[in-house]
Amino acid sequence: MSVNQTTTPSFLESLLEDAPETLPILRQSCIQVLNLTQDKDSSASDIGDIIKRDQAMMANVVKIANSPAFYTRVPIKTPTQAVTLIGFDVIQSMVVAAQLIEQADAFGANTSCLKHLLARALVAGTQAQEIGKTLKYPEPGFLFTNAMLYSLGDLIVALCRPEVAEQLERLRLSDPSKVSKAETALLGRPLPTIAATMARHWHLPNTLVQLLEKKPVWPKTRPENDQQIMEGIVRAANELSYCLLNPSGEGQEQVFQALIQQFLPPNSLSFSQLEQTVTNAFMQATEIASAISIDRQHLLPKPNPTGSPIHNPQLQKLTAALQQTLQSDQIPEQKEIPTPQPQSTRAKPFTPASNSDNLLLEFTLAAMKIPEPSNLLTFATKTLYTSCGFERVLLAFMVPGKEKLEAKIGYGEQADAIQTAFHCPLNKENFWYRILHQYQPIQFLSLQQPEFSGDTPEEFLQLWGNYPGLAGSLYAPNKPIGLILADRGPSGLDLTEEDFAAFSLILSQTNANLARLAQAHPTKGQS
Repeated sequence: MSVNQTTTPSFLESLLEDAPETLPILRQSCIQVLNLTQDKDSSASDIGDIIKRDQAMMANVVKIANSPAFYTRVPIKTPTQAVTLIGFDVIQSMVVAAQLIEQADAFGANTSCLKHLLARALVAGTQAQEIGKTLKYPEPGFLFTNAMLYSLGDLIVALCRPEVAEQLERLRLSDPSKVSKAETALLGRPLPTIAATMARHWHLPNTLVQLLEKKPVWPKTRPENDQQIMEGIVRAANELSYCLLNPSGEGQEQVFQALIQQFLPPNSLSFSQLEQTVTNAFMQATEIASAISIDRQHLLPKPNPTGSPIHNPQLQKLTAALQQTLQSDQIPEQKEIPTPQPQSTRAKPFTPASNSDNLLLEFTLAAMKIPEPSNLLTFATKTLYTSCGFERVLLAFMVPGKEKLEAKIGYGEQADAIQTAFHCPLNKENFWYRILHQYQPIQFLSLQQPEFSGDTPEEFLQLWGNYPGLAGSLYAPNKPIGLILADRGPSGLDLTEEDFAAFSLILSQTNANLARLAQAHPTKGQS
């Protein structure tokens, strides 16, 4: 595999010099949250006040707080309650992760690849936190942040240079000894240097910057202070997450064995303790991942494509235990941002009780305050999925200069696979063209019916299934730019008039606000 053909060695310099065009920009609300979470005088209400001004961030934070990873008997309803429960450190990581996912489409990134890397980072974070609890480390949440963002370099490259990220990932699996030279050849700098520079640029915690700049070394004796313990745990958690998710990768059995021999004894940890912390960490990571729309498939250990077995018995034991745990029913899928209603009401048809009327009113008011089209569309799509009773929601855009539709955001069962499969040509004879050019949403009985299925990829039709749904077009300001699909999926629940009314209202308010934003920013609105 050649490492001299892909991109200029001035990646880091061009990334910073050409910002914001080439650099993922943290929203002002995200920067404020990061600053406040590092301020010892800040309170949960201070951070909650910032979060509640950003609807997309608020939805993510409240949903995570209500996930099984942070089990609480009383539903979390406000950002302040969520911050109090989750903790400042975890909030830092979550807002950065959510920002990267939101900007993936704008940068042309491979969303599935980015989510896979985020899942691995999330596993590292939860493993570090669980190991810290076992070792009675005073601030386990601090470990979560440093371990999760330790792979910031991978995430930045996956976002800004997706083809390079995929090339490096293949090399890690096939010949990890060449990765360091490949990073320098492809990017001009080693990934840790890029990560440290970006962490400093984004004003992330200084401890993370110092950690990224320091060459990792396993201690030969028991760590003497919290800093040494933290460094060891962060390294171990990241190496462990990669080994467990890619157990058949070249050299991973040796990395795992070295980790067992060099990390466990100095910290007085047994393998059985490690096994328990790993299982707990993967369960928590899966629950949090589900809350931010990362499919469980990204957290399953990859099988060996050649079919050869894992020879290290301890690694084999851990991966088998994880496969069994994650594929069992022990971890329920999280499908909603919890509201004041109990979770059990999720299976009932959506009815416009007074709190539902309030939901639609709150959406209308909140949408009017959103300053960016991308944030507005994300908020609308998430609201349909998390709060309106729809089991699956898909947002697709017209591809500039090409007569076709491509899905960009998806929520619900098999969302990543459905999103990848949806790429439909447009012509005046097909269903998708007709939907795009009419102002009113429609209800269909099944996309597999002949009048709807023409020019639709068979893979998408098979994944979407034979279910009734709703579809409506998006305009900015007076020409179609895309559409939204929504249904109740395999649940078997019928769509009601109230479902159609809620879908229509959110669609119409989204289009009205797209027109508002187009008038305020003509160039953005017409791009």
